[in-house]
Amino acid sequence: MMNLLALPNRPIRRRARTLALILAALLGTAPAAAAQDFIYVAKPGDNPWNLTQRYLKSIDYWPRIQHYNGITEPNSIPTGTRIRIPHAWMRGETVLAHVVDVNGDVACDIGNGLEPVRSGMALGPDALIRTDANGSLTLEFADGSRSLIGGGSELRIRTTTRLKASGAQQVHLDLLRGQVENVVTPSTIGGRRFQIETPAAVAAVRGTDFRIALDADRMRAETLSGEVAVRNQRGEARLQAGTGIATARDERPGRPLPLLPAPALDALPERIERLPERIERLPVRLPIEAVEGAAAYRSRFAPRDRPGVLASDRQSNTAEVVGNADLPDGRYQLKVRAIGTQGLGGLDAVREIEIDARPEPPFPMSPAHETAAIDERIAFAWAQTPDAHAYHFELAGDAGFQNQILRQDDLSSTSLVVDDELPPGDYFWRVAVSTDEGRGPYSDIQRFRRPPPGPTAEPPEIGDETLRLRWREGNQGDSYQVQLSRGADFAAPEHSFDTNLAELQAPRPEPGTWHVRIRTLEGGVQPGPWSKPQLIEIPHDHWRALWILLPILLAL
Repeated sequence: MMNLLALPNRPIRRRARTLALILAALLGTAPAAAAQDFIYVAKPGDNPWNLTQRYLKSIDYWPRIQHYNGITEPNSIPTGTRIRIPHAWMRGETVLAHVVDVNGDVACDIGNGLEPVRSGMALGPDALIRTDANGSLTLEFADGSRSLIGGGSELRIRTTTRLKASGAQQVHLDLLRGQVENVVTPSTIGGRRFQIETPAAVAAVRGTDFRIALDADRMRAETLSGEVAVRNQRGEARLQAGTGIATARDERPGRPLPLLPAPALDALPERIERLPERIERLPVRLPIEAVEGAAAYRSRFAPRDRPGVLASDRQSNTAEVVGNADLPDGRYQLKVRAIGTQGLGGLDAVREIEIDARPEPPFPMSPAHETAAIDERIAFAWAQTPDAHAYHFELAGDAGFQNQILRQDDLSSTSLVVDDELPPGDYFWRVAVSTDEGRGPYSDIQRFRRPPPGPTAEPPEIGDETLRLRWREGNQGDSYQVQLSRGADFAAPEHSFDTNLAELQAPRPEPGTWHVRIRTLEGGVQPGPWSKPQLIEIPHDHWRALWILLPILLAL
């Protein structure tokens, strides 16, 4: 072997060229270019030493870069020469992630104990983030990639670096519990890496949209676009777009499963005008079409102008959209997904929906829903709203309020009497209120029925022992009540009868003047108004009296 120390004193350029040739001989021919190498284009004055100082991890790398690229004239690298630099050799600089949005109770530990997370806060390596059950935050990294950390999660930022040579970003996160959804900005720069590690497995991507969740020691990964590699000590699986996998630390990642399709949300209303009563604290529930194979459904509401904030994140075992009852008024981006095999979330259905439920409408009192109103002048009443400026009333002949009968705005009272007599039929009414918050939505629609007046009896048939009344038959299933009273006010009717037929055959009442009235029971339940009283005269039977007196007369 040649003794390098014994070389004569030659010019530096010759020594460097000779050293490069010797290294090439000792290490073998330079390897072919690796696809993941960064290509640096040489500038005037570049050489292996200053390139190493600027971009590589240690000055000790200069012989490697020279040999790797087969440089025989290190002091005269032609301008424009393409120099390959393996990403593993590059030196990185720490860049910070920024909190772009936060909601609920979120804290972080950056070395001084837990402190609240604020929007705009910069977080670096070793920052530990914790969210409560209803908290969430969105992190944005230097290249625009974002991670949405959901409720009940704990995540540590291990590293966030930018490679000096290529500018490629490398992010390494540790998910200790909970869930994180990621949108990684596409890039063609070599050396790019985005990695999430859990106790069960590691998920690594180059540019994609994906979700990771950790429940105990079991990890779920769902790829929405791009590709995700999931690996642990047992093996590796690659998840293409629209597939997911669930795995544990002690098991080999199995075969990726197709994600369930996005639910159909076309039947949802564009606006939610009623929220559950605050006292009950029940969630908003809107039914949707079931997805085949779904075991549950997850609904997320985020303000339209702040999609990185989860105002509501709830799950239901039935096919429905579920939201918090205290969602403020505003426009929201709604995402709904079906959850299938192994708890994997499906593709998201996305649409906008508006909540306009405040101020909450007054509670309608009378006429109550699904009742009959029989008074000639119908009185409407509703509960009082604190700080009300005015009430707004509508009455219509249809549930869509296209056929409006009466509309009154700027009412100061909580009642209204309709003087005009309403003909028989179905009616619908609702009421709204204006406060300092503005004018709110209408109340739930109240349906009431205006039954037909009681039927008028035909002239009676008075027999020796019976009284028979007939009247016009109503609808199928109707029954009737008949009352006879000596007094016209019917304060204490002497006789009352029920019949399922449009006629009555009753024992002949005592002689004299009687008042008769009839009313209909629709469906056998709801009584209609009484008919106007009719007078009937039950004559005295003089012949019967003579027959009674005849034995007495004969005995005289």
